[in-house]
Amino acid sequence: MILKGQLHTHTTFSDGALTPQETADTYARLGYDFIAITDHDHLLKPSYGDAIGRIDTRLLVFTGIELTVHCRKGYVHVSRIEGDKEVLHIFNHPADVDVSLKDCIRIIGEVAEQYPIDAVEITTHGFYTPQFDIPEIPYPKVAADDSHTLLGCGRGWIELEAPLDRDEIIRAVKQGRFMNCFAGDKARRKSAADLRLIRFA
Repeated sequence: MILKGQLHTHTTFSDGALTPQETADTYARLGYDFIAITDHDHLLKPSYGDAIGRIDTRLLVFTGIELTVHCRKGYVHVSRIEGDKEVLHIFNHPADVDVSLKDCIRIIGEVAEQYPIDAVEITTHGFYTPQFDIPEIPYPKVAADDSHTLLGCGRGWIELEAPLDRDEIIRAVKQGRFMNCFAGDKARRKSAADLRLIRFA
């Protein structure tokens, strides 16, 4: 089953403009199969987990949180996304760290000493940042929206072949068995047949 997914969204439970239900409704209209809601830890409002649990949608919804992680630069953001048993940690939008590529790679390594980094975003608010899509960053690279508003939904996402199951999806991401996709970018967006090559590689 080819799944379309979004791993980085914000809602009114931190600094987003859409409620959790509105966020799910928006991504459902865009044809997604799963989303992760990853509101900021330092802005989080009470009943966050309950609000996510009350979402009425056909989507598979992951509960997540965007952690503020202190490092030599000051702080960076890491999403922690909960499966049923598996947990996924993604180093978010490295371009926002605003240091040289060499220093950014060092900071990713520093953060990896605190959290088991499983993947690194190669997007900033859904826009591709190719300078981080390099082998020197030794993690799967994921495209994500980091959406805070309706306009920010649907720019960058992943597609993968897996059952609609939280742990199966997380394992596919950890193993790099997915494809990055970007709105309006047909050159980088490949076919479902290419996904199957990734799946069985």
